[in-house]
Amino acid sequence: MKVSNPYGIVGSIYANYIIQSISLIVIMQFSLALSQQLDTDLVGIGYVASGIGIGKILLMFVGGILSDKYGRKPFIFIGMTCYASFYIGMLFCTDIHVAFFLAILVGAGNSFLDTGSMPALTENFPRAAGTASVLIKAFISIGTLILPFIVAFIYSNELWFGWAFMGFLAFLAINALLLLPKKFPSKNTVIAGSASAEGDTNYFIGKPNMFLEGVCLIIMGFTTTATFAIIMQWMPEIAKQAVGMEMTEASKLISYYSIGSIISVFFTAYIVKKHVKPLYCIIILPLLSGLILLMFLFNISPLMCKIVAFGMGFTAAGGVLQLTLVVMQQLFPSRKGFAVGIVYTLSGFSFIVIPLIVPTLALTDVRYVIVLNMLIAFASVLLASIVYFRFKKVIDMKKI
Repeated sequence: MKVSNPYGIVGSIYANYIIQSISLIVIMQFSLALSQQLDTDLVGIGYVASGIGIGKILLMFVGGILSDKYGRKPFIFIGMTCYASFYIGMLFCTDIHVAFFLAILVGAGNSFLDTGSMPALTENFPRAAGTASVLIKAFISIGTLILPFIVAFIYSNELWFGWAFMGFLAFLAINALLLLPKKFPSKNTVIAGSASAEGDTNYFIGKPNMFLEGVCLIIMGFTTTATFAIIMQWMPEIAKQAVGMEMTEASKLISYYSIGSIISVFFTAYIVKKHVKPLYCIIILPLLSGLILLMFLFNISPLMCKIVAFGMGFTAAGGVLQLTLVVMQQLFPSRKGFAVGIVYTLSGFSFIVIPLIVPTLALTDVRYVIVLNMLIAFASVLLASIVYFRFKKVIDMKKI
């Protein structure tokens, strides 16, 4: 059977990432409606949302191994099925523990979708693998951009939140029907690239240490994700509690965040390709995030909420995690699979920890949430600085 047009396959994959990004924040965006249906409070909703991280952590390694063995398409569909099950279940769920299990399905869907889709993108466009991969972030940002408007429409018209969930289900069903007849390229497709990308490691002048710079980069999987996850999930709540912003207006802050993220995706892709090494970006971008949060701490106002939402989208959500992974793959080129698995596992761990810590801080004083995020951002800077000094000792910078 002839391989299908790659644009059709990739179009469906990108469409799935719109739903993926919506699914990661939909619990917090509909926190008011869901807390009423589940008969719980903000801390309880945080507990439910933490299930997403558990699903991501438990299945990221498994999904990667099975995707390599059985191909990409089945795991894309498994991921879509997990998301569909979550939306169907939440329509009828009234028990917080069942909701927690349904949130685990979101994390599982995230893992399966990533482990099927990311390799499929590069296999469909082996000579433009980098561009195909970085565009994922743009479609993720589209989802977080449009969801606040959907939420605002539902609340302002006093509609049942389930109508939005059924809309997401319809989106998944249509995309599944479009993707079903597509024939994917071989999972053994060779990715074209430069000599170094194909395994030429003669840029080493020393031996990298997995237990020093490797561990720093692994921990950055957590810190770089937590930095944007706090803003992505909790910025509306910060605005409501700190400056009394109306719910519909507070929800729209995520759109400012998404616009910043979309702009950053293309800006970062350009400067990394033309001017700045990924190594420098993983120091500079978290530093800017930390400084933005420091300014926010001393000037919490409606205008500043919008500026911070955009700024954090630009500095924290435009690809720092992906660039961290690139640096780790440069240092450990023979362990690329391990790098993806462990960094993304720590990334998923942040989705467990943050929803469990942040609600308690928010109920005490939302400034504590800002302080926590600032400290996490500066921790990324410290870790990246250690990596920088080790990188220069073991790699010839002129050859990277």
